[in-house]
Amino acid sequence: MRPIYDMLTAASGRGSFHMPGHKGKMPFGTVDAFALDTTELPLTDDLYCPENGVAKAQELYAQAAGAAATLFLHNGSTAGIHAMLQLYAGEGDTVILPRNAHLSAANGCVIGGVKAEWIPIIQLPDGYCYIAEEDVLAALDKYPHAKALLLTRPDFYGGCLPLERIVAKAHGMGVKVVVDEAHGAHLPWLEGIASAGEMGADAWVQSVHKTLPGLTGAAVLHLRDAADKPKAMRILRRQQTSSPNFVLLMSIDDSRAYMEEKGRENLARTAKMANILRGALGVTGYEEAHCQWRQTGMQFDPTRLVLHVPQGGAALAKILRDNGVDAEMADIRRVVLILSCMDEPGEIFRIMGILRNNPPMARLLPMLPDMRALPEKALDLRSAVMAPCEAVPVEKAAGRIAATSAGLYPPGIPLVCPGEIITPGVVDLLRRAGTHERFGLEGENLLCVV
Repeated sequence: MRPIYDMLTAASGRGSFHMPGHKGKMPFGTVDAFALDTTELPLTDDLYCPENGVAKAQELYAQAAGAAATLFLHNGSTAGIHAMLQLYAGEGDTVILPRNAHLSAANGCVIGGVKAEWIPIIQLPDGYCYIAEEDVLAALDKYPHAKALLLTRPDFYGGCLPLERIVAKAHGMGVKVVVDEAHGAHLPWLEGIASAGEMGADAWVQSVHKTLPGLTGAAVLHLRDAADKPKAMRILRRQQTSSPNFVLLMSIDDSRAYMEEKGRENLARTAKMANILRGALGVTGYEEAHCQWRQTGMQFDPTRLVLHVPQGGAALAKILRDNGVDAEMADIRRVVLILSCMDEPGEIFRIMGILRNNPPMARLLPMLPDMRALPEKALDLRSAVMAPCEAVPVEKAAGRIAATSAGLYPPGIPLVCPGEIITPGVVDLLRRAGTHERFGLEGENLLCVV
């Protein structure tokens, strides 16, 4: 029996509008991964002391991304986020995090013994959550002692926060700006939206596998100052395995080479096809969500298609799935589709046909949970995670101190983080959510500090 092979075979060959960005296609034709899979040899290289192919590939990627140095990651952007925080903040130092930061940001603080101060989100009436530029600037004023500020850009829905004023203010205060640009690996080749590096970030991480033709787990860490490279390498050596997968690293290099050869042109075509589809949505009865969010002051990635769905995101995601198309994500009111340079026009327009044949049907949707409130903090992240803890039935957790992050997915924003006091409102939201609609729980239990 080969259950994983059988599982993957059953999931392949469908319409893919989700990660990974290669969409099941090799950028340079078929290769035998087992024949190329090897270890550190005189003819290969050492990821942590590169002198051969890895060194050259990282140099080429840095040139393409406008970085002083680029480091390849084989544990996804998670490893890069951990490294960025520990690069500029030591044990006991403070960093500023947006509440919509990936879970790896909080974990990076735990590993590094770094204290976190949160920027609350703004929530629109339709449930879209984002971080406002003015709130980031206010956080810098509130926490002038912070060593670093982390921002997420683009977000899951393609929203790109403007960084120019934020970077200028932070640098004027001596605060480093690091950016989780996991969903923006394609930005160096996309017209109209600058990458974090172009906007002055000190370090930014990108998931090559999300929007470029890299294998899952492939990512890059970019540095604005090459002098930061030795320390970043030391941190990554602690964060990642000492046995990197060279085939995965090859997919990072091949993604860069593909984008330089023909990927930029294909990406422009994808963005154009997506905009044509947006313009034609009127005949289907569906709406594109980006146009509803212009008041946020953000730009939106044209290769991220976000459909507003009157009958609920889960309902449309099932319709797409039944028609052989898999979406990246569905929330209460939307479906998110990831488009990449590997998508052909016919595959994109296939979405239009499905929407036309399945017009929206308005129905009463569940009330949206309020994600704006920040619970009271009793302990810092590391103290809470390292303290003795116990699994408490979630209905009995109100008033306890959380030992883990927990919340609803989507949107993946924690309702409570380690060290915060669990409120009755948080308990109610977690109890009412289904098992697959929440994260951080162990069955029906929530880890709490003893």
